[in-house]
Amino acid sequence: MNRKALGGVLVVLVVVAFLAIFLPVYLTQGNDAVTPPPEKLTPDQQFYKDVKDEERFDCYPDLDVTPSKKLCEERGCFWKPATLAKAPECFYPLTYGYQMTRLPVNTDLGWEAYLSRLDGVPSRYGNDVMNLKVEVEFQTDSRLHFKITDADSPRFEVPLVIDKPNKQPSDPMYEVSYKSNPFSIQVRRKSTGVLIFDSSVGGLTYEDQFLQLSTKLPSKYVYGFGEHNHQRFLHDVDYKTWTMFSRDVAPVDEWNLYGHHPYHMCIEERGNNAHSILFLNSNAMDVTLQPSPALTYRTIGGVLDFYIFLGPTPENLVTQYTEAVGRPAMPPYWALGFQLSRWNYNSLDRVKQVVKEMRDAEIPMDVLYGDIDYMDRYMDFTVDETNYGTQNLSDFVDDLHARGQRYIIILDHCIGKEVGYEAYDTGLTQDIFIKTPEGQVLEGEVWPAVNASVYPDFTDPSATPWWTSLCDSFHDEIAYDALWIDMNEPSNFVAGSQTGCEENTINNPPYLPNILGRIMPDGKRGLYDKTICMDAKQHLGNHYNLHSLYGHSMSVATHEALKTVFPTKRSMVLSRSTYVGSGAYTGHWLGDNQSQWRQMPWSIVGMLEFSLFGFTYTGSDICGFWYATTYEMCLRWSQVGAFYPFARNHNGRDWPAQHPAAFDDAFSANAKKVLEIRYKLLPFLYTLFYEATTTGTTVARPILHEFPETLGMNLDRQFLWGASFLITPVLEEGKTTVEAYIPNARWYDYYDSPGKEVDPSLRGTTAVLDADLMTINLHIRGGFVIPFQEPANTTVYSRVNPMGLIVALDENESASGQLFWDDGESRDSLAKEEYVLTEFSVEKASGMGTLQITPSITNYATTLAFETIHVMGLKSVPTTAMANGVPIQSQNFQFDDDKKMLTLTGLDLGIINSHTVQWEE
Repeated sequence: MNRKALGGVLVVLVVVAFLAIFLPVYLTQGNDAVTPPPEKLTPDQQFYKDVKDEERFDCYPDLDVTPSKKLCEERGCFWKPATLAKAPECFYPLTYGYQMTRLPVNTDLGWEAYLSRLDGVPSRYGNDVMNLKVEVEFQTDSRLHFKITDADSPRFEVPLVIDKPNKQPSDPMYEVSYKSNPFSIQVRRKSTGVLIFDSSVGGLTYEDQFLQLSTKLPSKYVYGFGEHNHQRFLHDVDYKTWTMFSRDVAPVDEWNLYGHHPYHMCIEERGNNAHSILFLNSNAMDVTLQPSPALTYRTIGGVLDFYIFLGPTPENLVTQYTEAVGRPAMPPYWALGFQLSRWNYNSLDRVKQVVKEMRDAEIPMDVLYGDIDYMDRYMDFTVDETNYGTQNLSDFVDDLHARGQRYIIILDHCIGKEVGYEAYDTGLTQDIFIKTPEGQVLEGEVWPAVNASVYPDFTDPSATPWWTSLCDSFHDEIAYDALWIDMNEPSNFVAGSQTGCEENTINNPPYLPNILGRIMPDGKRGLYDKTICMDAKQHLGNHYNLHSLYGHSMSVATHEALKTVFPTKRSMVLSRSTYVGSGAYTGHWLGDNQSQWRQMPWSIVGMLEFSLFGFTYTGSDICGFWYATTYEMCLRWSQVGAFYPFARNHNGRDWPAQHPAAFDDAFSANAKKVLEIRYKLLPFLYTLFYEATTTGTTVARPILHEFPETLGMNLDRQFLWGASFLITPVLEEGKTTVEAYIPNARWYDYYDSPGKEVDPSLRGTTAVLDADLMTINLHIRGGFVIPFQEPANTTVYSRVNPMGLIVALDENESASGQLFWDDGESRDSLAKEEYVLTEFSVEKASGMGTLQITPSITNYATTLAFETIHVMGLKSVPTTAMANGVPIQSQNFQFDDDKKMLTLTGLDLGIINSHTVQWEE
């Protein structure tokens, strides 16, 4: 090789050496550096690397164990520190759950598929269900049903019958898809493409005593779940858990209360559409909301059974939900009157004194209650002969009836164990009491002042005729008008039974939802604090599965019993414990609240939530149940309580009297004034109950339902009757003004300046309204016609008074409405159409306003007539008016120029006839 060639080789070698040393350094530096290709990550590894805190689904929610990396990974989950305070450090990977084993098969209503548990997923508590069956049913255009069950063995399912069609709907509002590995299901709103259910997050888990499924939410606007003391209507989604399991406890904190309602509504941000989801499961459960937003269901039994309702409006949802679970019960007319109750009047003489005070003050009152102090030793179907006396109480009830008033008695769920006591003896003979696992009658302790209490099993078909016979026989002694059933969670003053409960996985399950009393006084973990053992035996199985259904089954049995007690008249049931569908059988009061200012706004939230749950007849104890109320608190509570659908003042034992006549003359006068407004509007309220019973709409209604632009404003200190009557109470001590949202519509003052229009510039804003101690702000919405009737001290007498109409015009000077009217109590008036249904329509054309009164059903004979008509919101001065073509005389024609309100009097327009009323401007 020549020297020139050798030199070239040396140069090349030097360059190569230089590049080998310095090029790697150069490539790792600077903005223009070139990096080697990244290591390819699995989906789970990528997920672990990228997951945001708010998108983690908790894999270690157990309350009794502090999670660690080791414990977390033993569950097959990821461990990673979080920056958000409430975000879990232990969370699910993507590949967790079940996989589809073969393609779905079509069915008459949809499709079904089979799943198997993924390999490598560790068992959590044991008894894993290895094979699952998924059933998807397109039930109606707006209702989708899907259920995930054990493919190999039957499991407990809630015995609620929801009718379904025999063929698929023609134009469903939803589309359903799935992913096969891991399995997940997606539901999308067809019109907007919004994904309203997506279970591809969290870890689908299906063990004998731990079932979990998570879903993404389309927005953070979530409402519902119950029963709890929710302090606001709109839920917090910052890793907030709500537990459901029926419990006897006062509604003073966020713990699980009397009812069990795993149902929620969500407003979708795109298009303001709304959907709702029912998780049909009665076992103890947690539901956790998180900010992604998403929710996770965790339950300790049953199956994963979901109904999705597509709305698209909130009111549509209530209609669709009650179509599935049962329309609300229609109360008798008298049940809409004011009601009075107290635990421990202690004697019939004291009862008579209170009733006399109310009559002397001329305060409207329809119903008086007998709490447990009327009983002999707190035993159902007995009377304390010393302080009441059967004959004396019977005579008193007869006197109430003669004065147009009613009497309701309380019945508790438990029966005192005493030989010779009819309810106990016949229950033993007919074998209807709940048993221990060994087959003995389970004995607990509740109110009966004997050595033990026993529990009727209302899931046993034999219990209803037994209960009916007792209710019917007792009515022969005391002619009560309805039944109030209490303590039916079911309550027990000892844990489990008088001999405790066996330690096993039924009483002490491996996963305990965050129920109140989960750690019992003796330090044990379990489900049976203040109730009966979970392994107790009922007709339909273990109490473990049936616990939250106890109040529901008692409500159904009581509803059926009253059909025998009152074969032709409509009575009512009022129950403390409720479940999905209970609203078809019973009303509900919000439990043992306290005389505290903070509880007044909570009562509105509870009432609005039960409206979502399909209950129309709801309300809280006016002035509070526990503790001593104050003058101002009770007055303000009496004002808002006058507009609860169920309006009852109920007082606890040993606290100062709080009935409206117990205070001074000014208090009595204001209570009388506000209750007379209620009684005047009872035809309107009764019509709302008719609409709810026949179509499923709400009576007490959130503002959000009518004004979707208020989404996110959390307006739960005001509420509506139907679509048209706005109630804005003062709920804080010492306030003489109230902040009121004025929805975007035309509104008219009802209370002190009837007919005066609210300043249009306030629409869509929050305004400060005057509200002295004697005033509650009430407003009527333009575009609606509201029927009314002159009030009296009871509904028996108000029902014969003259009727009238409030016509509140909208911007186009039009309005509409209707009146439902029957005899107020016939059991079959709806089914037989023995009623009057009259439609109202107002239009303006060519300077003439016309009100058409058009009955569509007139199968109830009555001489009642509309004698007064108020027309609010006229934009010009009317000069003449006619009724059925006959001019109305000047003395019956009045126009208030300041209020722009026309008042026509002296009319005689029978409610069963068609009429035309016109005014010329």
